Amino acid sequence: MQPIIAFLASQSILIPIIIGLVKFKTIRPDYWPFYLDLVLGLFTEIISFILIQKYGASNAIPTNIFVLIEWTLIVYQFRLWGFLKRNDRYYFFIWSVPIFIWIIENLVFGKIIAFSPYFRIFYAFLVTIMSITEINYRIIHQDKNLFRNPRFIICIGFILFFVYEILYEWCYQLSVVEAGTRFTNTIIALFAYTNALTNIIFGIAFMLVPARREFKIE
Repeated sequence: MQPIIAFLASQSILIPIIIGLVKFKTIRPDYWPFYLDLVLGLFTEIISFILIQKYGASNAIPTNIFVLIEWTLIVYQFRLWGFLKRNDRYYFFIWSVPIFIWIIENLVFGKIIAFSPYFRIFYAFLVTIMSITEINYRIIHQDKNLFRNPRFIICIGFILFFVYEILYEWCYQLSVVEAGTRFTNTIIALFAYTNALTNIIFGIAFMLVPARREFKIE
């Protein structure tokens, strides 16, 4: 895929950002970490595009820093929704293990200038598990239409994106050590479209987020 096409596809992140911005004054505060994650993702995409296209440099450092921040925001987002809320030690443990892996991988072994997969795969796996847990809770306790529940929709987007992220990282690392196959090249090429689809899902979710006056503990 041409870099410009991949960049334009990544700008689909503007869909949920704009919708969230329009509703920001009334949006429930238990969605703010997720919204901040999207905004930081937009800036990271822009910085990455400038580094690659204008300077011919790698975007590894900004993206490695972003995924660390993203993990912190997402795990806190699930805490606000109730998951891990009652057990501070368990929350800290879940948060800190990937952080420890990131530090070892990127700082101790100096891989921050490369795209090392261990942290990315591990935190993608944890986000997927937390999303499945939240969906199961919604299914058991939600009497209304689940497809009008923003948490349910966001978790669907998370599962789609992060499961594909795991597959993408595996294919990307294979392509580094040996010639890419048709399968691995296809998976890598389709990542931008998966990202765009996920952003559309997140945009739908923000359209359904209730106003702040309706905020209550569920």
